[in-house]
Amino acid sequence: MEKSLRTAVMVAGAAALLGLVVVAPAASIPAAAQQRGGGQATVAPAAAKPMPRTSWDGKPDLTGVWGGPLPATGTPSVEERASSVAELARLYQPWALEKSNALSYLEDPRLHCGPWGFPRYIDGASLAVPRNAFYFLLQIVQAPKETAVFIEYVYTGYRVIPTDGSTHPKTIVPSFFGDSVGRWEGDTLVVDVTGFNGKIWLANGKLGTRPPGDLGGGTMTSDALHEVERWRLVDADTLEYQAIVEDPKVLTGAWTTPKYRLRRVPPGTVPHEALCLDPEDLAVMKAATKEQK
Repeated sequence: MEKSLRTAVMVAGAAALLGLVVVAPAASIPAAAQQRGGGQATVAPAAAKPMPRTSWDGKPDLTGVWGGPLPATGTPSVEERASSVAELARLYQPWALEKSNALSYLEDPRLHCGPWGFPRYIDGASLAVPRNAFYFLLQIVQAPKETAVFIEYVYTGYRVIPTDGSTHPKTIVPSFFGDSVGRWEGDTLVVDVTGFNGKIWLANGKLGTRPPGDLGGGTMTSDALHEVERWRLVDADTLEYQAIVEDPKVLTGAWTTPKYRLRRVPPGTVPHEALCLDPEDLAVMKAATKEQK
């Protein structure tokens, strides 16, 4: 994992260099343009990129690598995240809220070689902080009858979403990512997900009953978890994600996540291998987590 992170840092640094903007000198602006607007230079806005669409059905093509590195879009805001987690806390059944708040940070699935799961992974991908500049990439490959989503951190995993009219199988083996089936509603890919194993957490924020600086607390789920995701291209380089979450065993109603917006990464940026080698990597992660206290 240390090797892959070092590689990722190098990739993030290169991406940052590629992101430098070269500003044209004022002399290159025609004199007539400089004279309009009381001396204010008028520059025509850059033409918007055309929305990528598939050749087989004309739907928006989500294919690409999304998430980091920076800059992120700033959506949702810190306030929107906090409000969303507060609403999630309100929806927990009392016993489930008590159990979630009693969880230790060492019980986080990510510290036990388990993936973050959705929608939590998307929340990590949208964070606009330097430490996540090379984390939480996801790659989407769209095909005529299915769409594949490959997840980088932590740990390398994938989802296959049929879009050919398939329904959930009668027997589903419970898993971290659940069983997905998709359909198009206009230009939005709607994904129904069920068959979870009850081991993922829903959100990154605390539920509000622990003291500041306390890393404890979690957002537990059960095997009754059901999600409806909506994936939509806002423009050629911005992917929007939102989910409605139901879990009748632990929640009193449906929780709607904020709308997350992920940016298309610079050309050449690819997801890296992120493996968990228990117990070596677990010891490193746990030690790093304790240092944050």
